[in-house]
Formats: sequence, structure tokens, C-alpha cells
Amino acid sequence: MKRRIVEIEEPLVPKILPPEREPVCRVGLVLEQDNKNEIEIVLSKGEYIIEENKSQKLFKNKKAKHLIFSVVDDTILCKELSGKEVLKSNSFVKVRKSEGKKIIEPKSGILIKGVVAGRGFHWQKEVDLFFSGELEFHQRNAKLIVVNEIPLEDYLICVVTSEMSSECPPEFLKAQATAARSWMVVFLKEKHRGVPYSICNDDCCQRYQGTTHLSKGVAEIVGQSKGVYIITEEGYVCASYYSKSCGGIIEKASNIFGEGSIGFSDSIDAPENSQTERFNPVTEKNIREWVNGDWISRSDGFCSPQTCPEESLPRYLGAVDVAGRYYRWKEVYTQNEMVELLKNKAKIDDIDEFLGFRPILRGNSGRLHELEILYRTLDGKDKSLRICSQYEIRFALHTKFLFSSAFIWDFEKDKNGKIKKITLQGAGWGHGSGLCQIGALGMALKKYSYEEILKHYFNKTTLKKIY
Repeated sequence: MKRRIVEIEEPLVPKILPPEREPVCRVGLVLEQDNKNEIEIVLSKGEYIIEENKSQKLFKNKKAKHLIFSVVDDTILCKELSGKEVLKSNSFVKVRKSEGKKIIEPKSGILIKGVVAGRGFHWQKEVDLFFSGELEFHQRNAKLIVVNEIPLEDYLICVVTSEMSSECPPEFLKAQATAARSWMVVFLKEKHRGVPYSICNDDCCQRYQGTTHLSKGVAEIVGQSKGVYIITEEGYVCASYYSKSCGGIIEKASNIFGEGSIGFSDSIDAPENSQTERFNPVTEKNIREWVNGDWISRSDGFCSPQTCPEESLPRYLGAVDVAGRYYRWKEVYTQNEMVELLKNKAKIDDIDEFLGFRPILRGNSGRLHELEILYRTLDGKDKSLRICSQYEIRFALHTKFLFSSAFIWDFEKDKNGKIKKITLQGAGWGHGSGLCQIGALGMALKKYSYEEILKHYFNKTTLKKIY
């Protein structure tokens, strides 16, 4: 039996020519699924305009001003903390700074409290974030939607220090910005439709936490790659996907994103003549050694602990990332925990006992793209459920989200042969295709240039400055 576990599907990769000028982004910061019917924002010192289609208010703040936006009877209501009404609208409300040049600086712009970060993942939390540019407040089904309109290059300065830390080397920051710029232009109109934004602020698209985590000098560093795009051999902008850690071998992009994904490497994430080469591709015959063999302690992979020591990774990871081990990881479940997990996440309502896994299809990095779950029903019948995407496999086998689908399993059984403990051991964090962020960090620490980094991950492309 096959079943969709969670409704998520990547859009087909469109063929997009490079833009002639800098685009403007519309980023969803608070989404309908966040279930927010009230949001508090803080306007710092300065002049701000708050408007809807029939009225406009000017605030000249000598100190920070707190405002509450809420939805009441399908109407957006803006009030001060005292309860004094500022305005209300049956359409949408705009908030923007009115005077002077808008400069991207650390913690500049408007503060929004309680923004969801890491939706649906194991690191999900609510954080207070600063955003430059203009904010729009919409409502749908009595829930608030907040949109940030901002020029692309300003957006990218914030993306690089949301995806990873501003402590990363300059060559990494430029490589990340260029990949994010190209990805953004390809999917500017494709990722979210029927809503007032084109992309969102989270891992579904690209992490964007505004100016909150900026450090001085980052804008200048990212500006050195301004207007540079990754271009395929056909002359289109490369859909330059990226993930946190490939685990040592870069997953073939077409396995994840379809045949339109061109320009990507699917080679080892290591120097030439590395011992990693003997594992590419990872198969059922070699995956056990790939995941937990003795060679790992000597690995020269760019995303390996030998290149990027895991004890120092928190310095370089994004602010919402959870410190841990990602090159190789482990999860352990009891029989009861696995049964409850499969009931809740895989929607196997009639499961009584977990019987095992059957691998159907792995990609070149060892990531499972099809996996069969074997189980016994309450009435004693043996059944199976086939899951057919790496994303759904990761969703189904963790209370929140498994680091990757490149894993092996071991079972501990009781005296009657029933599985009592399940151990998953895996490699990498994320889909593993395109740019490996920890690997790119490792290359930058080894003094590779940002051009060399991008050529490693997108080997059938060139870089071109458009504006």
C-alpha cells in the first residue's frame, strides 16, 4: 500500500532568464498556518507611516512604540498598548519608516514578536525578530498574515546570517548569498501561490530572520557578490538548492527535485582522490560501512568533523539551529514508541506491532527515496506501507523531523523474537542536494574562494554579474 504522509511537493524547476535589474521580494513572515490572531510589533525611534486604503497615520516616535495588530470579525485592528485604536481595515494595513535612507544594520527596522521559526522541524520555536523594509498585515480565516516587502540584495544580507552565522568566513557568506540569490529568482513566483507573498521566511523556502543576527561588515562582504548569478549551460538561472549537511556525498538533484534540476554536482563532498570516492554511489552493500565504518574518524570530507569540528559548529550555525552531530547521527526508539510514531505520523491506525523496514530505492548519497514499513495489525494480519519520498520518510520516522533519509537500522529483540528496540544511524542533515552548507563552510575554512566553492557544488554552471 502507498500513501501520502504529508502534503508537500516541490514545484517543477522553471526556466528563468537572469533579471535585468534587482527584483523586489515579498516574504511571508507570519503565515495562516501559524494560527496567529494577534501580533505585537515595536517601532523604534523615528518616523513611521501606518496606512490602509482610506486613512493614514504618522508616528513621530521619540522612544519605542508598541502596537498590537489583531483580527476581529474579519477586520484588521491596530491599537496601542493602552487600547487606543490607531486604525482598522477590511483589506490590509501597511507599516513603513518614512524618513531617511533605509540602511541594513544589526537589529534595524521593526521588531515583530513571536515569529515562528523552523515550522514542523525539530528546532521549531518562536523568536522576536527585526525586519527592514515595509510590512503588510493581511487576514485570512481570522488569522493574521504578515508580509515583508524588501529589495532582493537587502533580503540576501539577512538570509546569509539567518541560514548560518555571521561568524562564517567571508568566502562562505558570498557563496551562500549567491546560491540564495539564484534560488530566489528561480522560485520568486513558484513556491507559494494564492497568498499575498511569493516565498516564506523559513526552511520551506529560505531562512530569513531579518536584521536580527547581522554583524557589522556582513553587508559589505555580501555586497562583493551583488548581482552575481549562477547560470546553467543553457543560459538560465540555476535553481541552486542547498541543505545543511550532505553527509559526504552530494545527492543527485533529480532524485529530489526532478529532471529540471540541472547544473548540480552529484559527486563526493571532499577533495580529489579522497577515500570517500569508493562509496559513491552508496548502495545496500556498502551503506553500513558508509554510515558507521572506522574510516569516518579519518574522513577528509569538507562537511566531516575533521574539517568542521562539531564542537565548534555552534559558532557557525544559524541562531535557531540545535547544536549536535549531523555528519553522523543516531535515533533510538522502543517498540511502543515506534508504534505510536507510525500511528501519529504515518497514519497507520490499525498497527499493533512494528515488524521492520524494507529499503526499496536509495539515491547515490544513501538517502532513501522509497521505504516499506512492515507491521502487524490489531487483528493479526501482516501488512506494509510504502513511503515514496525522502521528505515523507523523514517526517514519518521522527516526532518532528528526522535529520535525513540516509540511514541504516538495527533491531534488538526479546526472547520471543519480537523487536523491542530500534536504532537508526544516519548521515547528513537535509536533502543533501546542491550546496552543502557545512561543506561550503569547510571549504571556506580551507581557504577556497567563493567561486571555487560554487563550482564544486554546481559544476556545470558559470557565474555571471547581471547588475
